[in-house]
Amino acid sequence: MAGRPRRAPQEAAPAIVRVLVDTSAWVEFLNGTGSPEARAVDRLLAGDDDVCTCGVVVAEVFQGIRHERSPIEGFFRKMTFLEASGIATYVGAADLHRALRRRGVTIRSTIDCLLAVLAAENGCDLLARDWDLRHILASGLVDVRAWG
Repeated sequence: MAGRPRRAPQEAAPAIVRVLVDTSAWVEFLNGTGSPEARAVDRLLAGDDDVCTCGVVVAEVFQGIRHERSPIEGFFRKMTFLEASGIATYVGAADLHRALRRRGVTIRSTIDCLLAVLAAENGCDLLARDWDLRHILASGLVDVRAWG
């Protein structure tokens, strides 16, 4: 039977992933440690994924900068900036903290719970070098994956 020639199936373009980078990973990258997280930030920046930040990460990174901040500030201004959707984000962070404590996991920083909830609300993966965030993600209580 004659007809149009069949085309080879095309591979779908890889989906762009949104990634919220935690302060801990930025510190590793900015200090040039060569750690797995520093290398992951480098790969992320070289790729097509959407690098995201938020207010607390900006504040933490910039309070620790030991050198000229202008180049880094310009870089951060180009990132996707995530904001809480309102009080529900903060209540969600508190609920996450309490649920983990009920499971016997003590999270030392409310900010880590906030970052996990913010990532979930915005459909982001999370890149971090942080004990608390690893335990939060491993708990399955938030729909967020570790990136890298």
